[in-house]
Amino acid sequence: MSSASLESISLPQKRPLGRPESTKPPKKIKRKYNKKKNVDPTSPGGVLVFEIEHLCKEHGLSLADISNPMDVILNDSSIQQKYHRIVDEVNVLSLTSNGDGIALIDGPAETNTKKQVAIVPFGLPGDVVSIKVFKSHPLHVECDLLKILSPSSMRNDSLVDCKYFGVCSGCQYQPIEYAQQLLLKRDTIINAYKFFAPILTASGKLPDMGSTVPSPLQYSYRTKLTPHFEIPRRKTEDFQKPSFGFGSKGRPKFRPEIVDVNSSIVDIEECLIGTSIINTGLSNERKKFESTYNNYKRGATILLRENTTPVADPPVETGEGSRDGTGEISKAEVELPDGSKQLKTCVTEPRQIVTEIINGNKFQFSAGEFFQNNNSILPDIIKYVQDNLMLDPNGENYLVDAYCGSGLFSISCASSVKKVIGVEISADSVKFATHNAELNNIENCEFITGKAEKIFADIQLPRDQTSIILDPPRKGCDDVFLTQLSEFKPKKIIYISCNVHSQARDLEYFINNTSNGFQYRIDSIRGFDFFPQTHHVEGVAVLSLI
Repeated sequence: MSSASLESISLPQKRPLGRPESTKPPKKIKRKYNKKKNVDPTSPGGVLVFEIEHLCKEHGLSLADISNPMDVILNDSSIQQKYHRIVDEVNVLSLTSNGDGIALIDGPAETNTKKQVAIVPFGLPGDVVSIKVFKSHPLHVECDLLKILSPSSMRNDSLVDCKYFGVCSGCQYQPIEYAQQLLLKRDTIINAYKFFAPILTASGKLPDMGSTVPSPLQYSYRTKLTPHFEIPRRKTEDFQKPSFGFGSKGRPKFRPEIVDVNSSIVDIEECLIGTSIINTGLSNERKKFESTYNNYKRGATILLRENTTPVADPPVETGEGSRDGTGEISKAEVELPDGSKQLKTCVTEPRQIVTEIINGNKFQFSAGEFFQNNNSILPDIIKYVQDNLMLDPNGENYLVDAYCGSGLFSISCASSVKKVIGVEISADSVKFATHNAELNNIENCEFITGKAEKIFADIQLPRDQTSIILDPPRKGCDDVFLTQLSEFKPKKIIYISCNVHSQARDLEYFINNTSNGFQYRIDSIRGFDFFPQTHHVEGVAVLSLI
């Protein structure tokens, strides 16, 4: 055989000794699964399930009729494209308690889905719209509002002055007349009791829902804001300044003025529901952020909290605050209806002590801790609570303020009763409440730290002469607390809540499942609008021992 013939023969390549030929199977494609989450039924996601069930019942649909095949959508891109689509001529039917429009749309062509529940942020009942479906869930789809084809009679876009409305997640109701906003919030409370207090609703034990008490200020009322920003873990060469502001609500296109958003945060220069000094602080901290964001390895949240001091001679020290470009602490002077003046500063340090003045009483607390964020409506809700305590003018009256915080209701109601006992799980809150009583020369207030499982153990007051104020966090009260409350058996209960859904659940349990609950009557339920232009509503329920 010639050498040329030898060169044409293809011989197998020798492998290095000790290295067997690869026998690895082809790499498996990792399937995606829809993870079931344990959601609190009274949280926005939990309430949405009740709202979807109610919508289906109204339209003669079952949950199976509107369910999305998540396993297929998550793992087949061609199917996902069919589900994530543009849909025209969509009728917005109602609003969720979260302030989003809700609609029914036909399922995608060539699929087994009969109908879909579409959540349409910024859509109003009666709107006919074009939407883009961009995310699927087992019982609903999330959508962007692309165009309003026919506006609702409820919609008045000339009311909108905020250039961020329609993409910022902060406000939902700006195009709605304020009187109508109050009606919507009343409906939210009615639905909360329908969903979470079905026995009380069916038995006729609920009073007619009162009208929602308006806020004296519809804009420029928020005394606390928390803008934030995000820094990626790995910065690329083209990394640019991140957005500084508040969370975005999808990528809607229905307003030509809407700023373009390329991240989960909307870059905000001004917030119209924030007070003047809060917006000054926002401007100051934005400028500071522009020169310091590269120093952060991760994102951060910036606190903006209003601080109040009376204008006096000699001047009262304001303490540290947000500083302008010259290094001076920014200040704003505000004149009150009675002619007195207050000096406002913006605090950014969470542990700094700030002051608020409500009805002439001073309240001090750590800037990062909870305090109501709309001072303009606080005198109204305090008066409402005082009026509904219905104290005996000829006898001795006592008050227990559970979840008392820094003492707002304890101190405000102290002059009407012989003694107030404020109870808190937080020892720091008890310290501030005690300090605030001393600050206002209140001598009949006592504040104690109580454990949840025996919160009334140290309260030695005549129960038939004692009223109780409850103002729990959003999650509401647990069964242990409500059981103790029933055993304590006060003559009056006033339940203030920032989550009317957990409030309805708690009253359903208290009246129907505790030893003395059946002896109470719900006198009234009423909303207070602490956050105009948004879906939020505070609920106040008044109960009397029969």
